[in-house]
Amino acid sequence: MPRISLSSLRSRAILLVLLAILPLLALTLYSYFDQRARAIVEVQRDELVASRNLATVMETLIKGTRQLLASLTQMSQVQRHDPRPCESIFTGILEKSPYYALIIAADSEGRVFASAPRVQGPLNIANRKIFQKAIQTRDFVVGEPMLGTVSGKYNVNVAYPIMGDQGQFKGVVVAGVDLDWLGSLLAKNDFSPDTALVLSDSSGQVLFRYPEPLKYVGRMMPYPLIKAMAVQQEGVAEGVGLPGDARLFAFARISPPWQNLHVSIGLPKDWALARVNHDLWRNLIWLGLVGLLALAAAWYGSGLFIVQPARKLRVFAERLAEGDLTARAGPDYPGGELGHLAYAFDQMADAIQERNTRLKHAAGELEQRVLDLDRRTRQLEAANKEMEAFTYTVSHDLRAPLRAIGGFARVLLEDYPDKLDADGQRYLHIIHQNARKMGQLIDDLLALTRLGRKELSLSPIDMTELVMAVFEELTAPYPGRKPQIEVQPLPEAQGDRVMIRQLLANLLGNAIKFTKGRDPALIQVRGWSEAHDYVYCVKDNGVGFDMKYGNKLFEVFQRLHLEEEFAGTGMGLAIVKRIVDRHGGRVWAEGKVGEGADFCFTIPKNNGT
Repeated sequence: MPRISLSSLRSRAILLVLLAILPLLALTLYSYFDQRARAIVEVQRDELVASRNLATVMETLIKGTRQLLASLTQMSQVQRHDPRPCESIFTGILEKSPYYALIIAADSEGRVFASAPRVQGPLNIANRKIFQKAIQTRDFVVGEPMLGTVSGKYNVNVAYPIMGDQGQFKGVVVAGVDLDWLGSLLAKNDFSPDTALVLSDSSGQVLFRYPEPLKYVGRMMPYPLIKAMAVQQEGVAEGVGLPGDARLFAFARISPPWQNLHVSIGLPKDWALARVNHDLWRNLIWLGLVGLLALAAAWYGSGLFIVQPARKLRVFAERLAEGDLTARAGPDYPGGELGHLAYAFDQMADAIQERNTRLKHAAGELEQRVLDLDRRTRQLEAANKEMEAFTYTVSHDLRAPLRAIGGFARVLLEDYPDKLDADGQRYLHIIHQNARKMGQLIDDLLALTRLGRKELSLSPIDMTELVMAVFEELTAPYPGRKPQIEVQPLPEAQGDRVMIRQLLANLLGNAIKFTKGRDPALIQVRGWSEAHDYVYCVKDNGVGFDMKYGNKLFEVFQRLHLEEEFAGTGMGLAIVKRIVDRHGGRVWAEGKVGEGADFCFTIPKNNGT
């Protein structure tokens, strides 16, 4: 089986299928949670209806029992405390009323004189709360649920006093309402077999539970249910039931005045959600099966309709990459985008083949041009060598007569001043000065020639420190005249330190020279960083120059001032331009007659990288 990679077409097709399945999964889960909420609401609604009905049944039963007991207390048999007729009447009532667990009658001392079912042996209820309460109220009394000693069942005992004609208390008639019968009514609802019915008091204590009353009587109801009962007459809640499982509750309060009791129903939450959970698993299984089928279809379909044609195109591309320019995907192109791609591939191959033909032809021409260029380069190198040799020869041949001319002129001036008149001495001075100037010109020409041959030795240069060092060096021989200099913090440059030092010496030397006679003489050096270059400028407040002659400043032997005013050979700025050109920068100047000059140059940031 091919290795799965997210970069492959097949894996991406499967990923698209998975992305299409995700919304269906999200919709399934959304539908599940919606149905889950609806199921809980519906079950709690049914529970609430059942709780209301049971509370109503309880209320109705107690009211009917009151009327029954009131009628019994008026019967002559009861008034006379006649046991046998009374027991016969009580037994007949129990046979017709399954909701009663017992009926007993007691005299004013609490001695039971008649009961159904029959009590074995004497029984006295004088110490029972319901008997004592009946004596106090002389009215109908409802007791708390309890396990009856006569019936053996959980009952709610109700009592009605037996009153004589003169209003004297003659005893009570007590009926026990069978709570198990109330629970059997709950079993008739379409609820889970584990559904429980609970009677609780106002504090939330369990007075009766159906089923298993003995197990839970006296325990406290779940806190969420107690909290809801404290603020509502009826309602629903959710929490952990008495058996310890998650349950849904509904409750209703039995109306006063007889008893402040709550009837509540709790059923397992799992049962309420069983159908919804079943539907969820069914839908997830079907969705999983559909997803697997879709993934299988994507896997094999993409392999058949996408991967195989793409592999064919890759084979053609590999043949083309290996140099087989005759490789073609056509003329039988598949339909759709892959067909268009194959057609475009063939067009590309045709274009490459045509360009390859043109390139071969151009390569032949280029090879010939390279040969011609190489020949011319060798000729130029030979001419440069001849020029260098000529330059050194000329400089050597010129220096000898220049030294002789200068030396003889100095000897004549020093040894024969009395034999020369004023004009002769002046002429000899001129000869000596011109000889010295010629020597300086030869030195400058040699320096300019060396700049073209010397290889750059690039290193970081602290331009601020270098400017100050050069300025101190230039002004040291003239302690009587030292112009003011202002140097801003300059960006560090990458260049040949010797050449950059010569460049700064020429620019600062010109600034010092052309500010002669200015008071104060001020030189400003500034620099900044641009996108690709560092820019440096040397500005002075000297004599300046006319901008219409600015294009001649950086040419060899070009001067804009008379030599009598400012000495020099006219080579300094030409050397500056040659150094800047060697570093790949630019140089320019701005000035105005009588207002100074501003010379600027750039050094590339990526110099040497």
